[in-house]
Amino acid sequence: MKFLAAPIVAAVLFVVTPLAAHAGDIPINPALQKVIDGAKQEGKLTLSYAANILGGPEGAQVGAAGIKKEFGIDLDVEYSPGPSFAPMAAKLLTEMQAGQPGSTDLYNGTAVEVTPQLAKGLWRKVPWTELYPSRITPQIAEAGGRALRIVTKLPGILYNNKAAPDFGKATSIQDLLKPEYKGKLYTTPYLAGFDVLVAKDVWGYDKTEQFIKQLAGNIGGLVACAGVDRIASGEIPALALSCSGSEAHLPKYGGVLGEVVLLDVASRRFDYLCVPTNAAHPNAAILFALYASSPEGQMKILHDGFGTELDTYPETPTHRQIANLEKEGAKFIDVTTDWYGSHPGIEADLGKLIKIVTKQ
Repeated sequence: MKFLAAPIVAAVLFVVTPLAAHAGDIPINPALQKVIDGAKQEGKLTLSYAANILGGPEGAQVGAAGIKKEFGIDLDVEYSPGPSFAPMAAKLLTEMQAGQPGSTDLYNGTAVEVTPQLAKGLWRKVPWTELYPSRITPQIAEAGGRALRIVTKLPGILYNNKAAPDFGKATSIQDLLKPEYKGKLYTTPYLAGFDVLVAKDVWGYDKTEQFIKQLAGNIGGLVACAGVDRIASGEIPALALSCSGSEAHLPKYGGVLGEVVLLDVASRRFDYLCVPTNAAHPNAAILFALYASSPEGQMKILHDGFGTELDTYPETPTHRQIANLEKEGAKFIDVTTDWYGSHPGIEADLGKLIKIVTKQ
């Protein structure tokens, strides 16, 4: 029997084995030992997500090494590039409804993609706070354990320090409309980050529509968040709003990129790890997520491979970054699963705004 096969009676049916000695930092308690035993039986972990997520294939191997160190298991970890957040969630849902194993044992997405699937039963409930009580709090394990915060993203302006250093002086979203920025500023074809503004308790649709119409006349074009190399080369001077801005922290760009958070529309967005209901290797997936949540995993997988970490953990650089931004006057909107679920209609309103910029 595996840990997640029957969570209600697991404590009765499992024979608790002695807690294994290990060289890692994550304390092994009886609940976690059951997951470790289940992962040993599975012997494998299948991961599929975009190459710029969780460090891509390198992050997967770092996770495999971390699982071996922390839990004493050699897993066969297979990584393959996958689609972006929304298409992957749709694929997993189709597979679940067809009674097929999920294409990935661990899903990475934002509240935008995770929240609609909560009511459809796509994500497993995992007792994260019981498995890692010294680290994971109920705040981090959202939606009753179905969505685990793993990283914080801060949309803003991502710019080339050499081609467009003036963007580093921006502090307000109104700065995006400055005449001197005309043609130098790009935005995404899906208006990343602007969805928060259409919420009735933020700007509302009408005010956001007026702003987007002005912005559409000032931008030089559209580029996806994956087009960071085009910004680094100087071909595109700046992107706003960015999906995360975290790329500016990656050593591979050698300080070429800069990022600035606009204080008057600051939002704190989270990526979540979810274990699909139809995951073939759910226990192995849990161990990967636990390692990625540890201090070492946060630095080796998220910081080194993605450029940012989960600010809820007080030792992270992102925690300090947010503290500094709050001192400068930022009042963050936290885009959690609860927040997104309590603001219906955002996706439809954003769709209307997207038509404005894509017609330019």
